[in-house]
Amino acid sequence: MKYNFFSRSFLIVLSITFFLSQTLTLLADSEIPITEDTSPISSSNSIIDWPQGPEIGSGSAIVIEAETGTVLYDKNMHEKSYPASITKILTALLAIENCSLNEMVTFSDNAVFSIPRDSSHIAITPKEELSVENCLYGLLLASANEVANALAEHVSGTTDKFVELMNERAKELGALNTHFNNTNGLPDENHYTTCYDMAMISREAVLNDTFIKIDSTTAYVIPPTNLQPESRPVNSFHPLLISADTHYEGCFGGKTGYTTVAGNTLVTFAKRNNMTLICVVMKSDAQSVYTDSTALLDYGFANFQKINIAENETRFKFQKQGFFDSEYSIFKNISPQLSINTDGIIILPIGKDFSLAESSVSFIDNSGRKNTGESYPFATVNYTYNGHFIGSTTLDVLPAAPNTFAFTSNNASKTDETAKNLSSATQKRYITINIWYIFLFVLLIFSIVFIFYLLILLKRRHTRYSRYHLPRRELRNLARRRRKRRLSFPRRWH
Repeated sequence: MKYNFFSRSFLIVLSITFFLSQTLTLLADSEIPITEDTSPISSSNSIIDWPQGPEIGSGSAIVIEAETGTVLYDKNMHEKSYPASITKILTALLAIENCSLNEMVTFSDNAVFSIPRDSSHIAITPKEELSVENCLYGLLLASANEVANALAEHVSGTTDKFVELMNERAKELGALNTHFNNTNGLPDENHYTTCYDMAMISREAVLNDTFIKIDSTTAYVIPPTNLQPESRPVNSFHPLLISADTHYEGCFGGKTGYTTVAGNTLVTFAKRNNMTLICVVMKSDAQSVYTDSTALLDYGFANFQKINIAENETRFKFQKQGFFDSEYSIFKNISPQLSINTDGIIILPIGKDFSLAESSVSFIDNSGRKNTGESYPFATVNYTYNGHFIGSTTLDVLPAAPNTFAFTSNNASKTDETAKNLSSATQKRYITINIWYIFLFVLLIFSIVFIFYLLILLKRRHTRYSRYHLPRRELRNLARRRRKRRLSFPRRWH
């Protein structure tokens, strides 16, 4: 009997623990490998069943989709080259990230006189003052080299320290083979980058509203300064942006570059059909840099499509079998707390179905995350098409919203406000269930039952011992009392 009780109790606890461990378990219809968070990059024309890109004359080039970073086309994208003035994309981005637009920049002798006089400039004199905003217009539109130096000194104190900041930020943004040695892109054998790295840097610039506002401007007038009584008009040189024969529909920014050692370089941002592309061309000439950029952008818009992941993904679901066998079991207010990010997208060739995309999951370490009551990513899902990275999304842990109950109140306004909150169709309600707390509660109940059972066993054993292990003298006295009782009260037989 004792062993049966222990066995049954152990089986009950084990069964409850198993069912609890199955709650809100994430499943996939097929086995999905757990991998590191990597983005495989291949040569575009070698990808199986991938649209073939156009023939171009430039030495290296790349086209990416800005939101996902998917490489649509590449030619020697990791080949190191001199960037020339497209360097100023990162210079401007760092100035925006580290300054307010109304801060005043004072130009030093070094900023003004350290550049060749035949290079791009806007004729600034030492001790002249411009706001950061006006400096950015001079930097991105007129490609002024002395402005790049002045902004660097304003942000970091010296151009050397600013260059260190440039290299650190470039790595953060995904640059793999980049080393900057100045702020403006003037010739330097230790100043180089790649098409891929410039595309990754440009992705961050496209996301910055201030950068795009300035960079998309075709003409601007810098007002008079403390040393210059006349205004300075500056104009964009980007041929795909300005209204001319070379204008490209949907182009909203970018940066030109040229030196004798770098050749022509060009970064172009364009948007059509809710898809933003970034094209980088390097080691080119005055004619090919524009025709190649146009051909590559046309190729990207004509052959690829954005697909929302959450609207098409069917390989992930939440298991409610076991302890919670339905959405409204137990507490009648149970909903999954894991959700696919609704903003995630992938890029596929036009006509290809979402089911052709292969997925892999990598879990995110949230051990140091503080509980702020907000949603946070639990895992990353990367998607590939024939081995080529095409986008990613996250599986997010949703916050548990406390239940809200409406009570009758004499205050009509409070009642109406509560009713409005309850009627919001976009808000989901959850109950947080800590499996470990439930397990400890079950263990406590089991312990109490076990101790109670032991007490009963001990009492029964004591009774049996008292009955069968009394001393002989007490047994004789007990027998004597029983005989007297029989003599005093004889049985009557009927």
